[in-house]
Amino acid sequence: MRDDPIGVFDSGVGGLNVLKECAELLPCEKFIYLADEANMPYGNKTYAEIKYLAEKCAATLFAMNCKAVVVACNTATVTAVDGIRKLFGSRIVVGLEPAVKPCYRELGKNGYAVALVTDATYRSYKFERLLQTCENKIIPIARPELARLIENHADDISAVETHVFDILADHKNAEAVILGCSHYTYITDIIRKFYGGSVKIYDGAHGAAERLKYCLALSDLFTDSTDMQNKIRFYSTRG
Repeated sequence: MRDDPIGVFDSGVGGLNVLKECAELLPCEKFIYLADEANMPYGNKTYAEIKYLAEKCAATLFAMNCKAVVVACNTATVTAVDGIRKLFGSRIVVGLEPAVKPCYRELGKNGYAVALVTDATYRSYKFERLLQTCENKIIPIARPELARLIENHADDISAVETHVFDILADHKNAEAVILGCSHYTYITDIIRKFYGGSVKIYDGAHGAAERLKYCLALSDLFTDSTDMQNKIRFYSTRG
């Protein structure tokens, strides 16, 4: 089982940044990336729909003999990660959560941050509880169309610049921006441009990779293999 791959899934290209972090932190491991493009985006779906789709992706990856699964999607994590863990018992399941806590800890005394999230994340109980611990210093902005725009323009992300600028227009004094959707890592440079480089940007990708490494170590599941052929395999639910 040590030499089995690690599964990573998202609704589209957003989770590739999480995959990159995991692969860099665990260079000897093999990975399977599953993009549920047939059902992208998750952020505007109901709780039941997201839960069903996320559990189906996890089941697919475990059926492919993955020794661990990373839910590389903030929306799927806040909605379905508990259900996935319950379904698969002792298997390793790592989620991707908005980096609200580290951002809040590092804010200046009078500073505030903007959290860009999907509708589903905004509505979730987990995200609501996170915000309650932050003394109203994290301002959530839910934009259901943004993930789709990013997915459609991933090859030329400058096409969404004006849209992103419009979203941030009322928050020019924000000290930090939290990327609460894995797709939003694609607009990091656009956000920096809007703030003239003077903004801290937080996402949960590195934290998820660190958590994966910790869980593998705890279960003694680091690979013994030195065979690096087919290190990463990619699959999509879209035909």
